[in-house]
Amino acid sequence: MSKAEGKERFVFQLDDSYAHYIENKLACRKENIHKYFFEERLPASTAAAVNRYFVQQLLQEYPDQFKLQPSGEKFELINLKNDEHLFWRTDWNEVESEKYLSLFDALCSQVQEDVAIVQLENESEYLSAIHLCSPNHWAPGDKIGKPFHAIHAPVPEMERTLLHYQKMLLSIVNSSSPMTRFAWGIATDTRLNHHPEPPIGIDPIDWWGRQHDKNTTWYIRSERQNLIGFSGVNAFLFTIRTYFYPVHELARNEKEKLLSAIKSMSPASLRYKGLENSVGLLEEKIREGL
Repeated sequence: MSKAEGKERFVFQLDDSYAHYIENKLACRKENIHKYFFEERLPASTAAAVNRYFVQQLLQEYPDQFKLQPSGEKFELINLKNDEHLFWRTDWNEVESEKYLSLFDALCSQVQEDVAIVQLENESEYLSAIHLCSPNHWAPGDKIGKPFHAIHAPVPEMERTLLHYQKMLLSIVNSSSPMTRFAWGIATDTRLNHHPEPPIGIDPIDWWGRQHDKNTTWYIRSERQNLIGFSGVNAFLFTIRTYFYPVHELARNEKEKLLSAIKSMSPASLRYKGLENSVGLLEEKIREGL
């Protein structure tokens, strides 16, 4: 197996664009981290288990970038890429820092992924933590503390999934290895942060994006999502890594598949993906290279 093939199996996908993604997270923190990071009823045991796994994966997947060493009665994680040092004690929850709110917050800030935790409790579940600095037109504050069906209620054609989602969540929690899936949409820019609420002083229309005309450059905005179960604490970790692919650079067969996918969408799906008023122009743009 080549190094590249092995990396495809990694939970965290750190690459040459690392600095750009970290700069976006720093910008979110400077604006207001409480707009992008939420915790609600997150058990300390779950946070500790996730944080241990987080560190384990960083050391295993990127040993040239991350080093862990004891520092008295503390742990110290060194990010050699940006010379950041994180210190925490054996509870694996609190971090010794004026910059970060928790160890989970600090660890999420070292990777390009957005990260969430779903906690199962008796016969229900809820989003107990979310660190989302690349929101795709939705606000994490609207989702925190809510169950799966409420979080996904705005998504069209989810009825069949919602009928059996509790069994699906249990299978994720008890899975022995990460489950990887992909989602996609269409964008008119490559800005990572499309929180519905623009920063102070920014024009809402410009911030929202999805503006288009005959000269628009279209992109596929793709998400690589991992689901990692923690059966010992009855929870699972959810990661989202965002990628952009210019539509005009797609191969012919890829453009044909994209056209087919767009044509198969219902009006509700087109509206949800922000394409209801631009689908004709987008299809015309895709056909230019066919």
